[in-house]
Amino acid sequence: MTTLPTYAPNDIGMPGLIRSVYDAALDARRWQEFLARFAAEFSSQATMIFGQDFSDGSVEVTGGSTSLAAHHGVGDDAMASFAAYYCRTNVWTQDERMHHEGHIVNGSKFYPDKHLPRTEWHCDWLRPLDLFYTLAAVVEKRRHRSFNVTAVRSKRCGPYTADEELRLQSLVPHLQTAFALHRRLHRAEALAHASLSVMESLPMGVLLLGEGACLLHANGRAHSLAQSSGLLRIHERDGLHATQHADDQRLQAAMRAVVSTPTGAPMHAGTGMRLRSLTGSELHVMVAPLPHWSEPFGAHACGAVFISNPASALQSLEGVLRSLYGLTPAEARLAQGLVNGLSLQEYAEQQSVSIHTVRSQFRTIATKAGVGRQTDFVRAVLTGPAMLRRSEVALATP
Repeated sequence: MTTLPTYAPNDIGMPGLIRSVYDAALDARRWQEFLARFAAEFSSQATMIFGQDFSDGSVEVTGGSTSLAAHHGVGDDAMASFAAYYCRTNVWTQDERMHHEGHIVNGSKFYPDKHLPRTEWHCDWLRPLDLFYTLAAVVEKRRHRSFNVTAVRSKRCGPYTADEELRLQSLVPHLQTAFALHRRLHRAEALAHASLSVMESLPMGVLLLGEGACLLHANGRAHSLAQSSGLLRIHERDGLHATQHADDQRLQAAMRAVVSTPTGAPMHAGTGMRLRSLTGSELHVMVAPLPHWSEPFGAHACGAVFISNPASALQSLEGVLRSLYGLTPAEARLAQGLVNGLSLQEYAEQQSVSIHTVRSQFRTIATKAGVGRQTDFVRAVLTGPAMLRRSEVALATP
């Protein structure tokens, strides 16, 4: 028989149980603690959170970090046998029409207690665990699938009372909020991990800026370029700084300008900078705003700083840019040059063509990409699918 836990006098009863619901929503490891409190509050030997699929009779009793399934007072072997077979013998879940979202299910009202001992469900699963009565809250139900919080206790404890039904009913809104919060937090966490993984795979340094130009995140490439060049300093608390005073003044002004964009200021075009040291190190830095509706890396960032080494130009973008934006070979070469930090004038000199030709080509590129300015185009490439497609091409190339 399971020993029911005890709690401090100021943390017992329904208030303590409700607090534990929200604690568990924020930390999935604490659903076990909630179930233990739930068992104590409702004088039950076993409690569980599980998913019930009425279409095929199956249940979800275990899962990963994003799953709500958990159990207390019942061993893993018993829950495994429940999921493998005995869930389909459960007489309390035979009639789906009796299970409605937000409602309470009292097993004694669903199936007569006097007939329960003659069922396979009782003889082979409940009785070996010394369980007989159940009380459950149908927290969620979508189509033929429900998620329930269930308490089960022995016959000698007596059936669940009307007062217990009312107390569990009062808990349902909190459970519904907690379940939704749990899923939203884990979804956001999963997206953040995926988005940061994308950042780490990019071939240039990327830093995300929050309000006030505070540093939210810098990928590994940003740290590597800053350290190897000696032109930038990245610190979690102090943020991003250029090592040379004049460069740092321009950089700080550029970052302050772009992060003001989402707060209602006119859309800033962004700023491109070329940093050079006396030893010959060189970095291209582009500071760009991220509109409030655009969160390409999963963080609520106001701006981004892209850092690249002009000596290590990206060489595999042309084909991706031609495919993605419908550029001609000449336009794709210009686009790649811009992404690598060249100005229109520098590209014209490098290719020995007139600046008028280059400007005309860029106007065509901007039209095809749906942008108006050079910095807008570079930002669209660096934060969009082109970089992901580039990674795929690089991986596929032997």
